[in-house]
Amino acid sequence: MNKEQIKENTMKPFEDGDIFLGCTYLNDEIDDHKGDGRILQYDKNLEPKGVLWTEDTEHLVIGLTFDRQGTLWGFDMHNHIVVRVSPDGHQMPYHHFGDRAFSNATFDQDGNIYLGEALVGNTPYPGSYMKRLPGLDLLGYANIHKFNSDLDLVDVYDVAYSPEFHHFKGVTHSTLHPSERFITYTTEIGKKVMRYDIVNRQQMDDLVVLPGDLTDKVVAIAINYLPDGRLLHSRGDYIEILDEQGNVIQTIDLNEHGWGIAQITPSSDGQHFFTANIFSGIMLKVSLDDGKVVGSIDTGFAVPKRSFGGVAEFHLSS
Repeated sequence: MNKEQIKENTMKPFEDGDIFLGCTYLNDEIDDHKGDGRILQYDKNLEPKGVLWTEDTEHLVIGLTFDRQGTLWGFDMHNHIVVRVSPDGHQMPYHHFGDRAFSNATFDQDGNIYLGEALVGNTPYPGSYMKRLPGLDLLGYANIHKFNSDLDLVDVYDVAYSPEFHHFKGVTHSTLHPSERFITYTTEIGKKVMRYDIVNRQQMDDLVVLPGDLTDKVVAIAINYLPDGRLLHSRGDYIEILDEQGNVIQTIDLNEHGWGIAQITPSSDGQHFFTANIFSGIMLKVSLDDGKVVGSIDTGFAVPKRSFGGVAEFHLSS
């Protein structure tokens, strides 16, 4: 199979229940995050359906999520690229959202877009290219940027972040509370689940503060709200479900499937969620009720070729 055939776009128009995985085809000897951007499409039965090779990207395509119009969003944070794919399965024209390393998005009912800035400081991931801010020796400020439905920047929230062992991560995961009054977010492998009041433009009390030091694996990773306000929280190889006060009301042990759950997404059926494990390269579909794994997809990209950094489900009311 030649290179042109390998990179043929076969993504189909989105159908209810389709699953999308951010799984860049890594091909660089030095930078283990660099390669040809790729989004894999599966049907509701987890059968392969198509692939989109993303334009303009050179590194991991991560943080997949759908807005309310059914547009699929993803991010190459290393190069400050935001990827958008329309429901017809075609990548939309490039839009410059700013010289920032965005990696996550949330959307309110008025059409506003909130992009989380994943990088901070000036100490990049060893061996990996990370674009700096124009004219500065900085990777980013770890802020949340608000855009309106016309994609115009209307506000920048100077939010707190949680320092982590590598010293370059900022706002890496975010989710809008069902009330749409605040955004809950994490610094991946930091020690906190944080919240920011987008109505009053002020930092709220942390929802969770974990014990220990930055060298252990007692860390916060990915989060996502369920419609009733419960919060899914990845702790690496298990999932906590938190109530509105941050108390753990359920724990789902996924240890046998390996450490590294980097994204977690509720299913539209209200009964399951999906996980993206960047180290194993395997997506899991898990029952909320009893924690049983009811389906999986192996992307074939496991350590050291780790590139599975996003999972999203399309449903007609996206």
